[in-house]
Amino acid sequence: MRNCVLILMSAFAAFLVASCCESATGGSHEAPELLRAVPSDALCAGVFSRCDKALDRMTDSTSVLRKLDYGKLARAHAVVALCDVGSVQPLLVLEAGRHGSDTLEAATSLMACADSARLNSALIALPMHNALVISPSPTVLTVVKRHLASESSVLDAPGFEAVPDVLKGSDGVFWRNREAAKLFDAELPGLPRKNLVAFLRDATDWTVAVGDRLYPVQTPAERYYCNFMSSLGDGASRLGSFWPESAELVIDMPVASLQEWRSGYETWLDARVEVEQYRKRLQALGKATGKDPLKWEKEVDVKEVAYIAGPGYRVNMVRTGSKLTREEVGKNPYTGFLNALYGAPFDAADSCVLHCGNWIVTGERAVLDTLSFGSVKTWPAKARAVVSTPDRRLVWTKESIRIWNSTQ
Repeated sequence: MRNCVLILMSAFAAFLVASCCESATGGSHEAPELLRAVPSDALCAGVFSRCDKALDRMTDSTSVLRKLDYGKLARAHAVVALCDVGSVQPLLVLEAGRHGSDTLEAATSLMACADSARLNSALIALPMHNALVISPSPTVLTVVKRHLASESSVLDAPGFEAVPDVLKGSDGVFWRNREAAKLFDAELPGLPRKNLVAFLRDATDWTVAVGDRLYPVQTPAERYYCNFMSSLGDGASRLGSFWPESAELVIDMPVASLQEWRSGYETWLDARVEVEQYRKRLQALGKATGKDPLKWEKEVDVKEVAYIAGPGYRVNMVRTGSKLTREEVGKNPYTGFLNALYGAPFDAADSCVLHCGNWIVTGERAVLDTLSFGSVKTWPAKARAVVSTPDRRLVWTKESIRIWNSTQ
C-alpha cells in the first residue's frame, strides 16, 4: 500500500519536505467535519471535494476501494486516511448527507456493494452529517468506532491544529513526518533509506500538500530542520550552467549569507544535542589537514553547495566567491570537509578534487577523470534549495515549496 499512497509523496520531493515556506503556526480555518472519523494516530490523510478524486490520488488502480459503484456518492466530499494496524490499511470516509436527508438510500446501497466485495463498512453520525466509513480492514473500523466513542480524532493530534489553516478549504493531503519509515519505502541514488527517513522524521511535525505546493506545520522549536531553513534567504544558483551530465539526483543549496547559514545550522545542531560532536569532528579534521574547515569555508567564500548522483557516480560541488586557478584532478587535501560542514548527503567518497572556474568538485578519481559538464534549461536563478530528478523538481523559495512534474 505504501507504494501507491500518492504520486506527490515521491521520495525525492519528500527529502526536502522541510519547509520552503514560512512555517504554519495556527489559524482560524474550520477543519473538515469528516476528519472527526479519522483516528488520532492515522499516518496520513487526504481531504477532497469528491470521492472519485480522493480514490485516484490516495490509492492505486488495483485497490478494491476503486472497484465499488459509488453512484451519487462518487461526487460526495471524502477523506482517505492510511492507518497502521500492524500493516498500513486505507480508510475511506464519505459524506452521506445531512441528518434527516434522503441521501441515506445511496449510502445503504453502497454498504451492500461493499459487503459483496468483502469490505467493512459502517454508517456513523457526525455533528452535522452522516458519514459512511469503508475499509478492507475490520480492525480499522473498530479503531474508528473506539475513537468516536471517546470523542477523539486526528483533530486532537499534537500539532494538528494548524493543518486546516494550510488547507484553507482546498483539496490536500497531510502526513506525520515521524511516521516517514511507514510511508516512504523508496530510496534516492546514493542515499540510504534509513538516512532519508531519519531526516524526514525530524524535519517538521506535519507536512501538507496542496496542489503542487508543500507546507510544513510545526511549533517554533529549533530542533526542526524546517525552522532553520525557513530563517534563511534565497541564494543565487549557478548550477544550471555547470551541470554534470547524466545526473539522476541533484540536491542544490544556494547560500544567501554564509554567516547566517552557519549560525542557523549550529543552532539546529545544538537543539538536537549534536553540536558538541560536530565541533569535535571539525577540530579533528583541522588537526589532520592543517586547515580549520570553518576558515576554509570563509576563505573560498562558499556561495552554493550541491550533491550530484548519476549512473555509477556521486560527487560534491561547491561554488566559490571568486574563480580558482584551474587544476586537473588531484588529491583532495580537505577530504571530509563538506560532510562535516553541511551534513548528509555530502558524504560521497571525496578523495580527489577538480577545480574549474568557480567550482570545486570532489569525488573519486575515476569519476572525476571521466565526468563531463553541460547545462540545463529552466534552472531556478534563486532558491533556498532545489531537489531535482529527471522527472520532477522541487524548488524551495521564500514564497513556497513548489513541485514541477518535469525539469524540461
